[in-house]
Amino acid sequence: MEKETIQELFRKYKAGTASPEELRIIHSFYLHKAKRTSTELEDQFIQEQLDAMDRNLFPQKTKRIAVWKYAAAAVLTLSSAFGLYQYTQQQLTEKEPQQATEQFAAIKPGHDQATLRLPNGEVIALGQQDKLINKNGVVQLNTGNIDLGTAVGNRMITLETPRGGQFQVQLEDGTKVWLNAGSTISYPAKFVTNERSVILKGEAYFEVAHNAKKPFKVTVGNDEIQVLGTGFNIQSYDDNLTPITTLVHGKVKVTRNNKAQQTLILQPGQQTLAQANLQKANTDISGITAWKNGLFSFKRSSIKNIVRELERWYNIDFVVDQAAAENRLITGEIPRNVNLDDVMQILSYFDIQGHMKNNKVYLTLKKQ
Repeated sequence: MEKETIQELFRKYKAGTASPEELRIIHSFYLHKAKRTSTELEDQFIQEQLDAMDRNLFPQKTKRIAVWKYAAAAVLTLSSAFGLYQYTQQQLTEKEPQQATEQFAAIKPGHDQATLRLPNGEVIALGQQDKLINKNGVVQLNTGNIDLGTAVGNRMITLETPRGGQFQVQLEDGTKVWLNAGSTISYPAKFVTNERSVILKGEAYFEVAHNAKKPFKVTVGNDEIQVLGTGFNIQSYDDNLTPITTLVHGKVKVTRNNKAQQTLILQPGQQTLAQANLQKANTDISGITAWKNGLFSFKRSSIKNIVRELERWYNIDFVVDQAAAENRLITGEIPRNVNLDDVMQILSYFDIQGHMKNNKVYLTLKKQ
């Protein structure tokens, strides 16, 4: 592939105008730690390939960050040579000061952790080895079962994830809920009325067990989402103007309890818009639900929105010049299981540098 062709791919990628095929090639860079295939390459072979590609395509480049060790640890097929090259070239930026790199490397990604509050007042810390299943008024944990006895019906159980946490719960009816970082869901130990109602704050993905006689309802802010059996995502953090509901499959009815008492029906691939007036639009489902599958997915996303996601997952505050970042949009995917230094390496390709001070990350955006 000619140097000019590669540079054109870079330009389209940064502008968010790359075709699906071009994105498939480019995204190999972002998925270098998330994807594994069957053929493992030797470290020496990988280094030789990187050196050869540099000499042939970018002879003027004299500086390289020693990132080939990351690639060597990945499992690749021979057909992914350009993806490996792409990864190397995107890392050809000025090396961060050693101290800053070490500080970023010390910031680990989020993991499975939550706090469970039972109707009887008991508080239980849940970790990576724990599973949470509710059935017939009994809370089933790895450490044993908790029979709530008379504390059922409308008395609520609350599951809360901190910043840097996520957790999955199975409700009494078989519905599965994936709770994202900084989120809370409240639900009864047992659904005893003619409907299944839960309350959400933050973000969660639902796979609702079908029961035509007992509709499932989620209350989130001023919105109420009613379903029979379906899969959908809801995002309603404090910094959201209004809740955003995205339907993956099935059908849901969204009611906004404002002065107009608005209602609409979502079809698969549609979501409500973040505005006071209840409206819907088509969207990219895979991008919305990527967090559940272990990815950050950005499609012409603003620096402000990207920073919000990073803050919740890495449990650290970012400071950025919003005026400088206003027109900067980023498209791509980053695995959620990497340390913050890997994220900063990727952001550096988009002319975004960072340093830490007083336990905060300060981002500097170069002029384009």
